Amino acid sequence: MKMRNLNRRSFMKHTTAIPLGLSAAMPLLGQLPVSVSATAADTPKAPLNILLLLTDDQSAHLECLGTQGIHTPCTTALAEEGVLFVNAFATAASCAPARSGLLTGMAPHSNGHWRNTNAPRINSPDVDFTRQGRFARIEQVGVHEDIPTLVEILNARGYETAITEKLHLSPPWKYPFRQRFRAGSEVDDNERAAARFFMGCGDKPFFLMANILHPHRPFRRHIVKTDYPPVDPNRIDVPANLPDTPDIRRDLADYFETVQSADACAAAILKALKASGKYDNTLIIFTSDQGYCYHRAKATAYDLGIRVPLIMAGPTVRKNHFSRQLVSHIDLMPTILDMLSLSIPGTVEGKSLRPLLSDGQNAPWRDIVFAEHNSHGPSPHEYYPIRSAFDGRFHYLRNLLYDQKRWTGDMESLLKNDTFPNELLFAGPTDAFQRRSWDNRSFEATIRAKEQFPDQYALLQKTFARPHEELYDLHTDPFEMRNLADDERFKKQLLVLRQAVTQWMKDTNDPGIELNRTPRRTS
Repeated sequence: MKMRNLNRRSFMKHTTAIPLGLSAAMPLLGQLPVSVSATAADTPKAPLNILLLLTDDQSAHLECLGTQGIHTPCTTALAEEGVLFVNAFATAASCAPARSGLLTGMAPHSNGHWRNTNAPRINSPDVDFTRQGRFARIEQVGVHEDIPTLVEILNARGYETAITEKLHLSPPWKYPFRQRFRAGSEVDDNERAAARFFMGCGDKPFFLMANILHPHRPFRRHIVKTDYPPVDPNRIDVPANLPDTPDIRRDLADYFETVQSADACAAAILKALKASGKYDNTLIIFTSDQGYCYHRAKATAYDLGIRVPLIMAGPTVRKNHFSRQLVSHIDLMPTILDMLSLSIPGTVEGKSLRPLLSDGQNAPWRDIVFAEHNSHGPSPHEYYPIRSAFDGRFHYLRNLLYDQKRWTGDMESLLKNDTFPNELLFAGPTDAFQRRSWDNRSFEATIRAKEQFPDQYALLQKTFARPHEELYDLHTDPFEMRNLADDERFKKQLLVLRQAVTQWMKDTNDPGIELNRTPRRTS
């Protein structure tokens, strides 16, 4: 299949959907090989290894996704070796619930891990990861006890399971990785840590969840030395929902530097994998837990908060292919189990992507992909449940507490204090707004530029006073600036997606606004 270079809007008009990079008009996937290659003939005789490369707070921004001004050769090469999904979505746009969805194959409201939670550090004493540890007392939110996790299943099958850098999951004993170790943020440290692990596994199959610290805020703290060229603020494309000011460009350039840092760390881990001799028998998955940290992104259900990069490569995976199918992180657990010829638990809500990885199935994979947000952290101020549905063109959001949590105050007043008011955290986490601790310049820059960029300022205001329903046409409005929910021309699309969300909530026993009062099942 051949692709022309199209600008972003044209691409969305003529295809099912596209990756949402930062450009409002840019070539997409124009240089990515898209040949239809045959599947490898034979399944490897040895048990398949699994390597999950998981970056932190990265929207669908990669060179192979058409993002301008960055250099990410590792993921470009990986995409050439496997399948690049351009419509991949996290289950939620906060770290812990997103990761729980990935490791259970379920929506966070279904598995019980609906918000960020208190968890032990990766190098905490072993007792902290058990039912006898202190986190059994201080954290009551987490995945239900009767739901099997991917880690539990692979442990039972004799896999050497390991995780690096951060757990950020609850309760910790439901994710009993056999090894937990630091890998650091530097490129060489990641390579050394991975090499020790791969060597130590011997002939035992492994599942390594390699958590890459980049590109979490503060960006400058997560920029590390690489061989990549520095990002030029003048060469990037500022998304239409942000004002095009020098401060915004510098902030975005820092973000892209950390994306490059993540790519370099991924390259180092893959270098260690190749040196170990295990590369050809490993299923490699590269993705991010959620979208980047800006307002109307992280800790919301807007597209930039839930759309993530996803590349899969390995034996039996077709090469040089991209897929527009709607896929979700809930599909990763069943995919891994299917690739290992293991039974998929009945609790799993996703489905195996194996057909898309092998024969490139062209029939619609799913008509709608769902996502959610509930609360970024434990504070009740942050509780703001949202349900999301995307059909490949139209994105629908339902704000369940729209009439109870609203603020229409003076935006400039928020710049007078060093800290962001707790009562406004329903609009997003502190790192999406606060400059002092998180070095976020976008919030202040948007307010300062309100005269020059009134549409971006008005959009920021709406973040604090959202309507019950929102509907966006991503073909014509990729940065979700015009809510079409009250537009009679789109009534049909609104009704279809409204009903889809209602049915999804019913099918998955979603407590809705009562989720924060729903106890974790412990038996």
